[in-house]
Amino acid sequence: MGDGALAPPRVGAVTDFPVGFVEVGSAFVNRRVRDAEVMTVRGVLELEDRGPFEHHDHESAVSYWMWQGLLRGDGWTATWHGTRPLTGPVELTGYFTSALNVDNPGRVRGRITRVRIISEAYRPVDDSWEVIGGAPAHYRDVQRAPHFHGDDVTATASGMSYRDTAILIDLDLDDVAPPPVRPRVVPGHVSVAGDLTVWVSDTELPVVARIDTRANDAVEYVLPGLPADFRRVYATPTGCWATEPPAVYRITAGEGAYRVADVGAAIAAVSGETLLAHHATRGWTLYAPDRPPLPVDLPDSETIGFPGVDRHTGDFVLLSRAGSTQLRLVRVSTSGEVSVGPVLEQLGRHAWPVLAGTPLRILYGRGQAAIVNDDLTLGPADRLPKEPITGGGVDDDVWIETFRARRDSDDLATQWWPLPPPDDLNRTLPREPRLTILDAAALTPHVSWSVDKPRSVAADGPNIWICDRKRLFRAHRHSTAQPVPIDVSAMITESIPPATGRERADE
Repeated sequence: MGDGALAPPRVGAVTDFPVGFVEVGSAFVNRRVRDAEVMTVRGVLELEDRGPFEHHDHESAVSYWMWQGLLRGDGWTATWHGTRPLTGPVELTGYFTSALNVDNPGRVRGRITRVRIISEAYRPVDDSWEVIGGAPAHYRDVQRAPHFHGDDVTATASGMSYRDTAILIDLDLDDVAPPPVRPRVVPGHVSVAGDLTVWVSDTELPVVARIDTRANDAVEYVLPGLPADFRRVYATPTGCWATEPPAVYRITAGEGAYRVADVGAAIAAVSGETLLAHHATRGWTLYAPDRPPLPVDLPDSETIGFPGVDRHTGDFVLLSRAGSTQLRLVRVSTSGEVSVGPVLEQLGRHAWPVLAGTPLRILYGRGQAAIVNDDLTLGPADRLPKEPITGGGVDDDVWIETFRARRDSDDLATQWWPLPPPDDLNRTLPREPRLTILDAAALTPHVSWSVDKPRSVAADGPNIWICDRKRLFRAHRHSTAQPVPIDVSAMITESIPPATGRERADE
């Protein structure tokens, strides 16, 4: 979207505005249609949120998934069908066929050439105001529209006053370049299991990419699902799990992805090949490639934060809260055995933990960190110089994000942490978020980088992979050099469609 979508409209900005109904003149598809002419068009694609449908071609006896949406261009809108989900600005080659419909409200892209505030005439009535019918409106030019209209009203001698009520924006639809084509994959979440293979999910589309770091290429896997904003990937030695609000999927390297659950999971963790996922309507379930889903009978309590993994035993460990204050750690084995620890009085009711590292640590409260004992009690708590905003596990280490130049201590040297303090401690603190890799045993920083908003962090040997603001970065675990952006779309050499129900039945 243009500049005006993120800020009040201003003269000279390029923006997208909603428009009314548009006639639909034809239907666009990306597969062959009899008696139609192939052409290439650019437009903005809006993917339907009903999900794909499974189509069976009786002539070829082949089944495949089809997605649908609306493709919008300058002055036209078309319905679209395709075998790969797409969204945003696109360039497509395919066939048009005759159709006629009425489109839902769309959007128009243009450059703002003039911004005027409209003021209407009002008069006081009791404790309120009413519009004076027939009175002319006033218009005044501004360079930028305000976020809100003010309530300051000064009445004239006749009791009439003008109040700002609306904004009139003039657009030049020709003096603007089209939006750039959306990349094939816009990274949203990253996961690694072992060396050489990195899994990345798209921020919106049901698409996951598997990067082979040795060959420096990638394979794209399409999921038979909906667009989703919170899709996460959990790498395993032989493939990957993908979770989203509507469903859970399994991907085995080289094979089509398939759905294993029709309910979504917002909280999950992986140990080896096994995924522990929490469904809002079904509770906790264990998934493994070689067995049916296994429900887990956990105490009737609320899980706080994301589960961690005890890398010594392979067990999942999570923090649960019963009632208002009783916090306990719970251990779940990959085969479904559950053990519940004692009440942890020292955590306090507002703990929001990070469970990560080897030995397994829990970070909670204002930067406190304690080792998780085998009996699910806690060792003595250490305290970080700054409270993390968020964090997680990265191999045996822990990653945290600390915010800008937050002053949690009167000690000037501590205020610079995780950076080493300069010779002159009175220098201005760097105003930037920091992503830091901590040694889990000593809680000392290995390395720290300037970041924006890391969504997930993973490691394969010496490489640290970071999803930050819809981009994938790679950094070296022992280098302070800034992370390097990775173009996942350019690395893709193959696209594997999802497994159909017919294919799954034949396995």
